[in-house]
Amino acid sequence: MAQVSLKKIISKKECLSALQNLIAVMGKAISVEDTDGKILIGSEVKNLNEKYSVEVSDEVIGWVSGDESASAVAGLLSYLANKELEKKTLALELLDKYRESEFFYETSQKITASLDLKEVTKLIVEEAQRLIAATGGSVMLVNESTGKLEIVAAFGQEWNSNLTRKIGEGIVGSIVLTGKGEIVNEVLSDARYIADHEPISSLICVPLKTKDKVIGALALSSTCPFTYRAEDLKLLTMLAFQAASVIENALLHENKLKESRRDALLFRLASQIRLSLNLDTILETAVSEIRTLLQIDRCQFIWYRPAAQKKEELRLKQEEFIFPHSQLSTLNYSSWEVVHESKNSDLSSFLGCCSAVEIGSFTQKLLKMERFQADEVANLSDPVLQKFFEGRGIKSLLALPIQTRSGAIGVVSCASSENVRPWSEHEVELLHAIANQLALALDQAELYDQTRIAAAVAQAQTQELQQTLHELQQTQSQLIQSEKMSSLGQLVAGVAHEINNPVNFIYGNLSHAHNYTQQLLQLLELYQQGNQNVIEAYAEEIELEFLIEDLPKLLSSMHLGVDRIRQIVLSLRNFSRVDQAQMKPVDIHEGIDSTLLILQHRLKTPAGKTGIQLIKEYGELPQVECYAGQLNQVFMNILSNALDALEEQENPGVITISTEVSEPYEGGVTIRIRDNGPGMTEAVKSKLFDPFYTTKPVGKGTGLGLSISYEIVVDKHRGVLRCFSQPGEGTEFVIEIPVTQSAAFKVAG
Repeated sequence: MAQVSLKKIISKKECLSALQNLIAVMGKAISVEDTDGKILIGSEVKNLNEKYSVEVSDEVIGWVSGDESASAVAGLLSYLANKELEKKTLALELLDKYRESEFFYETSQKITASLDLKEVTKLIVEEAQRLIAATGGSVMLVNESTGKLEIVAAFGQEWNSNLTRKIGEGIVGSIVLTGKGEIVNEVLSDARYIADHEPISSLICVPLKTKDKVIGALALSSTCPFTYRAEDLKLLTMLAFQAASVIENALLHENKLKESRRDALLFRLASQIRLSLNLDTILETAVSEIRTLLQIDRCQFIWYRPAAQKKEELRLKQEEFIFPHSQLSTLNYSSWEVVHESKNSDLSSFLGCCSAVEIGSFTQKLLKMERFQADEVANLSDPVLQKFFEGRGIKSLLALPIQTRSGAIGVVSCASSENVRPWSEHEVELLHAIANQLALALDQAELYDQTRIAAAVAQAQTQELQQTLHELQQTQSQLIQSEKMSSLGQLVAGVAHEINNPVNFIYGNLSHAHNYTQQLLQLLELYQQGNQNVIEAYAEEIELEFLIEDLPKLLSSMHLGVDRIRQIVLSLRNFSRVDQAQMKPVDIHEGIDSTLLILQHRLKTPAGKTGIQLIKEYGELPQVECYAGQLNQVFMNILSNALDALEEQENPGVITISTEVSEPYEGGVTIRIRDNGPGMTEAVKSKLFDPFYTTKPVGKGTGLGLSISYEIVVDKHRGVLRCFSQPGEGTEFVIEIPVTQSAAFKVAG
């Protein structure tokens, strides 16, 4: 509070002149003295015992002695003294405001120079220490995950960095709960005091408030008895007001930085997945990046290895590179295998296998695809699991399972060994995002390996198919050759049969002709000798008259046999058309007749059976541009099949061959070959032109005759080959081919 001096008020020229004039007007003896009895105006007044006080805010600063009129002087001096007090108070308030503004500016300049949380809180503590006397102090912030107050910056032994408080617990926790700053100059006698750190004698603490909540507390303390004042509380409150805003910005910045780091990590992982399908590289990068980002002691990737009954399946999949490369466990129980690890250099490695049974509750939770989180391993309810992790020096653990498309289960494990570490929601979310990326990587790696294996299998199958195709081509060539030999066999058999009769006839008559000529030559020789009796006797012996009559007949019949052989040879040449390899106009009827001549022996009546009747219904046909030899092969195949069908039935067989000009082909020709055989079912007819399909017994047919015929008619002559048949009603083959290839193109177009 400002002090007012009565002497200084009276010493002012204006005040002194006014008092002297007032005393002169009253004409009375009056004196003014201070509280020490020193006379300031007038002289000591005797025989007057009346004294009137001069007061400022109820405080006496002097006396006025005299009669009753002295009271007016005392009132005037009191008025002037109070006015002086008001002026001084106003001046002090203005000075305080100036100092506050300067304080705000200087403090703001210091603590807003950085957005790093640790650096900012350290500056706040240092500034508080500079402003207010203290042996210790701290900035404590609320951990949103645990709901506890944790020290982030401090000085002095009484503020241990591991000290935590629940909100509402202890003096500081109560201040944070109420949101109001306090001075506690006798801490040890306060009921809220908790003796879990160095003894504190005095404490001043204010909450750190943002717009909507309390985020922590700023506290100063003294281990020695010390009296903190209201001015100290005011200064600390002002500092806390600024500090809360700066800390909030630093926290926002830190969260943004964490998010950006998380995004950067996820981007790097995604890039790694895109750039490489090597699973070992991806997992190694992931555990290293996670450990760096979360600033933890150890990060691992672990595979779950099923029990022994699935070991063979697992081994086979590993041989196919579906699982990452690792040595198969030979244990007869399920296990966890650490395949990748990033850790502090002073920690021992956990690479390798451990029993899944030994850590049963851990295994059960992860196999259910649930997160395993232990903020403090020492508080685990499972004593076996607690002992296992503590034996490995783990104080806090967070593990997230991942399942691949093939059903394999992996785990991302984060551990703290130096300190107990509560896992925040942000960190859990980050690990979930990373786990999703890793799941994608695992799936892509599996797909890549499966594709690579499939490609290798496909390549092997392709080589096998090529080999099979080569073998099929060889087999096809052999079958076609067999078909040719079969056709040739029929051809040779027919020709041999047809030639055999005239040859036998000629051969049989040659002996008689030879004897006749020998006898005639002998007779001529006798004529030369001129012995008539011998000549007559020899002529009678050889029956000359019969010889003269029979020899011309014999020679004539032999000539007929030779003509028959000549016709057969000409028909054979006409059938094969070896001199017509190119398309040329030919007589279709001539080709049909040549084929029939070759098959003539099969048309004749076998012993004990009725012969096959052949009916020709030839129309007027123009010469047809075709491969004559190939077309004759078609006639041979169809007629041979008809003969085979008719030979198997008891009823007399009839084959009808008709030809005509066909309108659909604009000058094309149609050849119909019909038999009265047993006919065919729809099932047989649907496969009739398929290669290698036959209804004949093994060794009698190759199944290529009609397939080759179809190719000759349709592909090489641009014609049509159709079959009409029903069981019990015989079979008819219809061949339609164009007269010229230009006509074929016109129809096809």
